[in-house]
This record gives sequence, C-alpha cells and structure tokens, in this order.
Amino acid sequence: MFGYVKINKMDLTFREYEHYRGYYCGLCKYLKDNHGEISRLTLNYDITFLILVLSALYRPKSNIIEEGCITNPFKKKKKIINEITEYAASMNVLLAYYKLEDNLNDENRIKDKVAYNLYKKKLKLAYEKYPKKAEFIKAQLEELNKLEKEKNINIDMVSNTFGALMGEVFVYKNDDYEEDLRNIGFNIGKYIYLLDAYEDLDKDYEKGRYNPFIEYIDKREELKDRVDKLISISLGILAQSIDNLNLKMNINIIDNIVYSGVYLRYKSILDKGCESNV
Repeated sequence: MFGYVKINKMDLTFREYEHYRGYYCGLCKYLKDNHGEISRLTLNYDITFLILVLSALYRPKSNIIEEGCITNPFKKKKKIINEITEYAASMNVLLAYYKLEDNLNDENRIKDKVAYNLYKKKLKLAYEKYPKKAEFIKAQLEELNKLEKEKNINIDMVSNTFGALMGEVFVYKNDDYEEDLRNIGFNIGKYIYLLDAYEDLDKDYEKGRYNPFIEYIDKREELKDRVDKLISISLGILAQSIDNLNLKMNINIIDNIVYSGVYLRYKSILDKGCESNV
C-alpha cells in the first residue's frame, strides 16, 4: 500500500536530492542496526516524508555520516540520523508488523506467515517505546479489515480509517503543532488508500478480492473523475497544513514532494488506469 509519496527528482538540485537521500539512507541504516535486516525490506518513501516534515519542524540535532551500503559498498553515501529517525523507524516497524498480521487474517499466505514470524521478534522494541501508537495502529487496521470484510463501498469511511491511522503516526508530540501534523498525516493516508484502491481495481476484480471501487469496474472515466476530485481535496488540505507550520528547513524538498512528486505520481496512475480500459 505504501510507496506513493515520492519526489520529482528532476526538479531538485543535486544538493537537495543528496539531502533527501540522506534521510532515506539514514532510516535504512537505523532499521538495520536496531530492528534487523528484515526491517529494511519495508523501507519506503512515505516514512521518509514523515522524517522530512518532523525534522524541519523540531530541528533535532542530527548525526551525519558517510559510508557504503549493501547496494553499493564501494561508494560512500550521506546518512542523516536523529531522534526523528528513531521514531520513524519504530512507526515503520509497527505499520509493517500489523499489516502483515492483517494480511494473514485475509489470505494466510506462506510468505506473509514467514515474514510475520520474523517480524514478531522485532516488534518488542517499537511497541515498548510507543505502546499507545501501537495499539492505535492495530485498532485502525482491525477496523479497516472489518469494513473490508463487510465489502463496504463507502470510500470516505474506509479511506478515513486509514487516514486516521496515518494522522496518529504524524503526531510526534502533543503540542501546538498537533492539529496540523494530524491533518498532514490524515490526508497523506487518505491519498495513499484512494490511489492504492484505484490502481489495484482490475487485479482485485480478477481475483475476487475486496475493493471499495468495485462498482466502477465498467465506469472507469467516472471513477477517474471521482478519485481525481477526492485526491485534489486531500492534497489541498495537506498543502495548507504544511504552510501553517511555517517551516524554514527542508522546505524545497517538501514542496517538491507535495506540489510535484505526489501530483505527477497520482496523475500518471489515474491516466494509466483509464488507458488500460480503452
């Protein structure tokens, strides 16, 4: 479900891109060092966006190192690690674990069972640090699973459930920034759920799986217009909430993601989805 919150690399300077990759590689390193190799398999750009926003807002002291990695051991890469990295890594682990648990309830696939049993050993550290977050994530995914089993096609109800989950993930502290951070997370979550459901519609239909857009299987232009409007509203609220934070750091990268990377990503998926049914 994750992987929809990306940069538009072509519109970033080399220095900005290197800085963005620094957060991403820092998260990868932190996951490996603290949660094991298995945790790196769930690394995604959506959680990197969380680090970008929270680091820009709270400005924690960062440790910047340069070293090689498994993908290119001979070329050193910048890795930025701070207290937000630790928080984001824990959220990454919790999201992956409870999503695997949810998958097992749905399909009980062997690969999910293997990954779940491996991840179960890594859950303890993240759970002990953030038990309330963990329980909230689990409860929202259980509610989402319930709605999906009921074959609920109220798209606001199902997407808002995942939005609420991501809203809680984006709230790092209960302070004056809580409302705007929750709005950012909520609308990121809603966007992710909508686009994932749209992109998977044909595959879900062929396999007889739940999809909240199933009634639009033969009305793709109508569906495209509806999803476009829903996502546009969410991204508008997201952008306003980011503006409210009055960020001074990472702002060019964050703007690139919100106004360019995310926009191009969802537009290409919407257009591709309709082309496949022409």
